[in-house]
Amino acid sequence: MVEGQTYTFEVFGLRQGVMIMTDRQTGSVWTHLDGEATNGPLTGAKMEIIPILLTVWEDWVTLHPDTLVLSDDTPFRSLYQDVLAGLSDPQADQYLLYGDERLEPEELVLGVMTGGSYAAYPLFVLTETDGVVNSSVGERPIVVFYDAKNNSAIAFSRLVDGREAQFKVVSNEPFRARDSVTGSTWDITGRGVSGSGEGTNLNFATSYLSAWYGWSGYHPSTVIYQLPQ
Repeated sequence: MVEGQTYTFEVFGLRQGVMIMTDRQTGSVWTHLDGEATNGPLTGAKMEIIPILLTVWEDWVTLHPDTLVLSDDTPFRSLYQDVLAGLSDPQADQYLLYGDERLEPEELVLGVMTGGSYAAYPLFVLTETDGVVNSSVGERPIVVFYDAKNNSAIAFSRLVDGREAQFKVVSNEPFRARDSVTGSTWDITGRGVSGSGEGTNLNFATSYLSAWYGWSGYHPSTVIYQLPQ
């Protein structure tokens, strides 16, 4: 849905090695990474990016017990494919055409965008943290939550009750982080689970997991997060 209008999307092809889509209603072409129409009648329109956390079913159903599950009992089963994120692709050399060489092409990063600023948080760097990175992208203070169990990450604004907070891990199983402003604790999805923030959510900072070749190809000005010396 874009600006109140529902569209139906299908695969259009590849751009810089990354899937692009087209909508059936107008024939506009959309980027897979940023959800922006780059060609056609809707050029310049943008989809809202919603928070998606890569996780396993056990953890997901604990967080969302009322989840509906897509059945594979369908005439379209032959069109489904298994996708294993982060595994080496024997044809990875083709990706060297895109992005830059600061990281290996298929290295997984958490890409974060705020306004016109972009940053990449390599997952192999996040493994060296306790699960929380207090950071900034452009002028916006953000926090990255890293789920070591599932090798996944997501970013949120560090503003809590209008004030800039520092976050600290208080538990890894399950993941919990506490903010310095209210003392509330938050789960991996940014949901408050105790304190004055219970039942509320941190503001999502546009972020998602991406292979480096795609992220850097689309966002060549991106900075790469490094651990403080």
